[in-house]
Amino acid sequence: MNRLFVLLLTIFISISLVKSQELTVNAEADIVSSYIWRGLYVGPASVQPGISLSSGGFTLGVWGSSSFNASWREFDLFASYSIGNFNFLITDYFLPHDLPAIEKISYFDFSKHVVESTLGFSLGESVPLSFVWNTNFLGDDDYSSYFEASYSIPTSFVDIDLILGATPAAGYYSDGFAVVVTAIKATKEISVSDSFSIPVYTQAVLNPDSKDVFLLFGMKF
Repeated sequence: MNRLFVLLLTIFISISLVKSQELTVNAEADIVSSYIWRGLYVGPASVQPGISLSSGGFTLGVWGSSSFNASWREFDLFASYSIGNFNFLITDYFLPHDLPAIEKISYFDFSKHVVESTLGFSLGESVPLSFVWNTNFLGDDDYSSYFEASYSIPTSFVDIDLILGATPAAGYYSDGFAVVVTAIKATKEISVSDSFSIPVYTQAVLNPDSKDVFLLFGMKF
């Protein structure tokens, strides 16, 4: 299936679902000490902005990442729909990772895109356990997949997330079935004024498959 068709179809469905309902616009940005994604090092310290439109259970948005040393840039379109404890997500990844090179990569060269489907499920507030399954279905001949389970533990000082991630077969993440993420994340709200606070977080990540470790810091605006 042509990737441009997938993008246009996603946008068409998005507009059809939200045009007769009230829209909510959300804009935010993270600043991270390094870009770690599913147990893999992607890039150095970066700013990661995003903007989205939401109506009911549907969200359409764009997310990106740009490293401060101009060595990495990413531009992702996504559309999601939530119903009950389920969330369905389609993401189009565009990664011009050779940004410093003289030869530029055209955004409209759809052979450079990867499109991923995601199914998420949460047990709810009484049991703060959630599961996510991700599979590339365009732009990846291996159909690389990633599964993650996370458990949240609120405390009086910080909120703790325990994360376990794995890939079921050979692909982007590993040469076969492997646990690629064991992580702990601590998040705290830092009050700036009576009406404004900044969430900050620290995350320790171990990739048992690559035997690599990461410690990162981030803040959200």
